[in-house]
Amino acid sequence: MSAVWLTLAVGVLAGAGGLLYFQILRPYLRMRESLRQLASRNFPGMPLPSATGLFKGPAGDIRRISDHLRSLDRQMADEGFSLQAILSSMVEGVFIADRSRKIRLVNNALLTLLGLKVSPLNRPVIEVIRRHELQNALESTLATGTPQEIQIVMEVPAASGGYELKHLNIHISSLAPHQQIHPNAVLVVLHDVTVLRKLEARQRELLSNVSHEFRTPLAIINGYVETLADGASSDPAMLEQALGVMHKNARRLTLLIDDLLTLSSLEERTKLLRFQPVDLRQILAGTLDHLASDISAHGTHILLDWPEDATPAEADARRMEQVFSNLIENALRYGAGKNPTLRISAERLENKIHITFSDNGPGIPLGDQAHIFERFYRVHKDRSRHAGGTGLGLSIVKTIVEAHGGQITVQSSPGAGATFFVTLPINQETVFSSGQ
Repeated sequence: MSAVWLTLAVGVLAGAGGLLYFQILRPYLRMRESLRQLASRNFPGMPLPSATGLFKGPAGDIRRISDHLRSLDRQMADEGFSLQAILSSMVEGVFIADRSRKIRLVNNALLTLLGLKVSPLNRPVIEVIRRHELQNALESTLATGTPQEIQIVMEVPAASGGYELKHLNIHISSLAPHQQIHPNAVLVVLHDVTVLRKLEARQRELLSNVSHEFRTPLAIINGYVETLADGASSDPAMLEQALGVMHKNARRLTLLIDDLLTLSSLEERTKLLRFQPVDLRQILAGTLDHLASDISAHGTHILLDWPEDATPAEADARRMEQVFSNLIENALRYGAGKNPTLRISAERLENKIHITFSDNGPGIPLGDQAHIFERFYRVHKDRSRHAGGTGLGLSIVKTIVEAHGGQITVQSSPGAGATFFVTLPINQETVFSSGQ
């Protein structure tokens, strides 16, 4: 009898143990594993079968939490991808800094703009951009939430080596949850306005130079007009002198206006240059005929070496005549010595034509050679004005040559003449295909 009760007791205990395991222990272990997965962001599905039991309610709650977290994770991934796509497409440099003033997000444009070789993530802003103006603006936006806008000029590593100055407009905006006064982070956008600032500086310089160049001949003309108005017109000698000077200065003003209009019209190469097959040697011959009287008056000898294979090119004939005319007039104007000579030669190398204008004049001082293609720059200012130059001739030459997709350079040794090298593409398709 005792054996029967013992067997029965063992059976009851075994059944109770099984019930305890299947109804309590196993669901508990599975729920614990599900919670561990949730904590590690590995969101599972339904952790328990939908059966009655002690843990049915908590199991359903875990499933709903898992589904919600999975949905949020997917949404965050989509938004993160969209944000990265937007930032990558922006040409402005962008970064986000948190309340600890450390950079938490950047785009590739910022790395390029600042010449950064290493990512600035998790580094203090002041360590990456060492400007206290920016740091102060960040502090202000983080403290008040008020957007800031500043302008700075800073040196950054150049792609070609060394450093270059960058003009930056910086906009700082707060990033804060809804109705929160103090932002959790700031969005900083850096606009590179270096090219714009350079254009503004050139425009100011141009206006200043134009005003100066116009002032002198106008003052001379006004002076002689007042002299004639005061009665000097009755003196034949004075009248002849006054009219001659006034005519000379009026012509100078006309040349200035023509040259300025030429430069202005060359701003857009594709709209205003008429490319067509031309014979460059024939254009030069026409230019020499047009300047024959000036060449004879200066006693300059022209030596020409232009082979047949270097004559054809695709160019704007009228503009190339301006190039040849200005370079020849420049050599005549500054030529000196008892036997002034101008050698003009051409050579074809692959798909380009190289043209050389070499004189035996006094040459160009070394300190001036880097500036001779600038507008209104003169090596010998008084002599240039006396010879009738406007100071725009070589600038026009450079603009036309570059509009053709070519290049112009100069080499000179003081006292040994000057040589101008012009390189032109034979076919304009090579210019557009190379992205010039």
